[in-house]
Parts: sequence; C-alpha cells; structure tokens
Amino acid sequence: MSSLERAAKACRHTLDSLVALGAELTDAQWDAATDLPLWTVGDVYAHVVAGEKWMAEGGLPLPPGPPQAWIDQGVAQRRGAGRAAVLAELAEVRAQRELQLTSGLPPADAIGWWIWSHSPVPFVVQLTARAFDLWTHEQDVRRAIRRPGGLASPGARISRDLILQALPKVVAKGAGVPAGSTVRFTVMGEVPTDFAVHVDDQGRAAVAAADTHSSTTHITLTWQGFALLSTGRGDRGRQQVWVGGDTELGERVLAHLNVAP
Repeated sequence: MSSLERAAKACRHTLDSLVALGAELTDAQWDAATDLPLWTVGDVYAHVVAGEKWMAEGGLPLPPGPPQAWIDQGVAQRRGAGRAAVLAELAEVRAQRELQLTSGLPPADAIGWWIWSHSPVPFVVQLTARAFDLWTHEQDVRRAIRRPGGLASPGARISRDLILQALPKVVAKGAGVPAGSTVRFTVMGEVPTDFAVHVDDQGRAAVAAADTHSSTTHITLTWQGFALLSTGRGDRGRQQVWVGGDTELGERVLAHLNVAP
C-alpha cells in the first residue's frame, strides 16, 4: 500500500469513527470540555467539519493571515448551531470525502498546501497531515467522553510515523540535546515502537535503530502517553513514564516533546 493510500485509509477510518461516536453523544457530552483550551466536544466536531469541507473543496491555500484565525473562525461559525446541525454537516461532507478518498485522489506529488506556513507541499504530505489531525481530534473526543478506542487504528499508525519524523528537530533544537548524545524511546502498548534519536558531532539529529548507539537517556512510556505528550495534550506528571540514564536530560526532552503546531 502506498503512502497516499495509507493516508486515505486512515482519514476514512477516523471519519467513520467520529460519525459513529457523534451519533451516540448526549447533549452533556457534546458540551463536555476537552484537553484543548476553551474547546468542547462540539467545538472539536465543528473544527473537523471545517477542515473536511476545506479538503472537499480542494484544500487550497488559506486566506492571508494567521492560520489559527481561520481555524477559530470555522469553530465560531458553528457554535450554537446545535449538535444535530453540526453532525448533519459532518455526514454530508463525509459522503463527499468518501468519493474523493476512494476514487478521486490526485497523484501523490500533486501540489497540496501546508496550513501552518501557507506553503505548497506534495499532496501526500497534506493528506497525511490531515490523517494525523483527524486521529488526534478523535482522541480528544474519546478522552472527553471517556470512550477509549482507536489507539491501534490506521490513523494511530500514521500519527506515530509523523511524530517520529518530527522528533529529531524536537530533540536537537527544542530540548537542546548536546552533540554525541542519544535519546532512546521505548513505547509500549497498542502501537509499540523502540527507536533512538541520535545527535551527531555536528549537532544534526536523526532517528536510528534503538541499539545503534549507546543511550544517554532512555525514556519508556505507554503509546497513549507518548501520543498525548507529542501532541501537546496531557500533563507529564499524569503519565506513566520511566526515565533511565541522564534523567535531567530525559525530563528536558519530555518537556519539549510536543510536535503539533
């Protein structure tokens, strides 16, 4: 399966999950707070609808200005519309996206757009980022209504891969891990992963096999904890994390683990 097909499958799977969850939500659950400041479950659904409508209409460059303003506008426009109206809009755009994601995909190297920098990217990058965003917000909803699930879904695996791609910059730049150091991550649970990020003598970081270099610090945590901290959700103190070796360095990496925009 190609990278484009994987991303399309992940988007479809997560949209199906969100539609199914939405059909079972009560009014109290719709108004429940999420891990996102000032956003309720209903706001997350509004954001998903706005993003999927944007993709259905071609995923073209956003208007000039901060991307967050566009994101907030999509949520604000639907606040007060009511659960039934937002879910009906989701069902409508879901049908459009099903056709696009199964038979209407452009080539992987077609021009797509990266929301956060207004920059052109290969379409496969745009769709993969969309799969990551959808899965992350599905998990926001599930935690808010206490309905765990989807932790080993196609979207979860896409998200794991994107997090790994972003970690070298987080380790070398964000956490300031010194040259010659290696941070090993052992992730247990639904999407198990064991890998290292090594910073070479020139300060360049890259993902490597777990046993390629001797670990300076070794961080072990659950997949859900890894996903939460890597997307700026949750609290380090509430996660089950074990840090071996240079514990000060390990905690500094954990404090800078967020790779989400």
